[in-house]
Amino acid sequence: MPPFFALVKERARSSVSSFLVILGVDLILRWVCLLGLVVSLAGCFTSSFGDLSGFDQRILTIQTASLFNQKAASRVGTQTWNGDWIFRRDRLVLIDDALRNVKPDIVVLQEVMTKRGSSSESDRNILQAGALEDFVWRESDAIEYDDTQEIQSLAVAAAPSLGFVDQDAGQPERDFWKIGNDGFLMASVLQVEGQPVLVFNVQMPLQLGQKYLWYTFLEERIAEWTRIAGTCRKRVVVAGYLPGDQDSKRFNDMTQRLELKDASTGFCQVASNCYTATSLNEMFMATQGDEIPSQADRILLHQSALVSTSSRNLTDSEADARWSREFGLTRVWATQRFGWVVSARLARCGSADLLQ
Repeated sequence: MPPFFALVKERARSSVSSFLVILGVDLILRWVCLLGLVVSLAGCFTSSFGDLSGFDQRILTIQTASLFNQKAASRVGTQTWNGDWIFRRDRLVLIDDALRNVKPDIVVLQEVMTKRGSSSESDRNILQAGALEDFVWRESDAIEYDDTQEIQSLAVAAAPSLGFVDQDAGQPERDFWKIGNDGFLMASVLQVEGQPVLVFNVQMPLQLGQKYLWYTFLEERIAEWTRIAGTCRKRVVVAGYLPGDQDSKRFNDMTQRLELKDASTGFCQVASNCYTATSLNEMFMATQGDEIPSQADRILLHQSALVSTSSRNLTDSEADARWSREFGLTRVWATQRFGWVVSARLARCGSADLLQ
């Protein structure tokens, strides 16, 4: 090869080698920058919540909803839906779809219905055949209806990785109470990462009265269970139908003394987006449409809980002309009121908390 071409070839090799070195250094620098960004974001996430060492590693997703017992008649229909399980199954399909999307760890339900002697006409059996398959349940009967042979209950369902703590000498003897004419309270204990979590399923009376005296009763039951169960307030979940003026003295006294907060706080910049009792829902409009819209269904957690998401759900509906004549509905709705779902990390009880 002539000397000139040899020189050109050598310079070409040198240029290519230099380019590859530069390219390699550039790629390394890019990866270092990307890694630094990931670490930085992780640090921001951790610092935004503070020190997570005193919290459960698991983030719990908690769902509450009333399944609607269909006892309040539609004021715009020609027939009653009381005891109508064909209509109820259509609604349960929508509920099941929503639960599949949520993938909850704990489900707190009110107005759960079962027809005596019929395994196919059971909210629990239908949901356990779908989204809540393998979930463990605790259920307390509240009302029996002789006209339709139905039983209404409160229920808490938990993912199989959690599980309930069996009642023993270390727990209060009662775990179910009647509140007024048509209200109920159910208490249960779950085990989460080696520490108990107290779940209170609440269905306040439809007529609370202006002074909300039942909030004092609720406070006393929660305090009693927390003390006897040997846990602390950081592990308390209160969920269900909690209507009324949340600025009332009784409600504020309860939340302050128990160190609870509404898990929707900070997530409802537009108040109407958080209404669970609203005329946007045809079933609510048909039964209680003259009521003022409100957030009647909610979840209360300890003030220390780290809430990552909080919103209403069960808002979907399907067009179905079958129920237009009978019930005055143009669409099938999952529930009479929308539900509420929260994802949060609970604080753990320390020795000092247990002494309080």
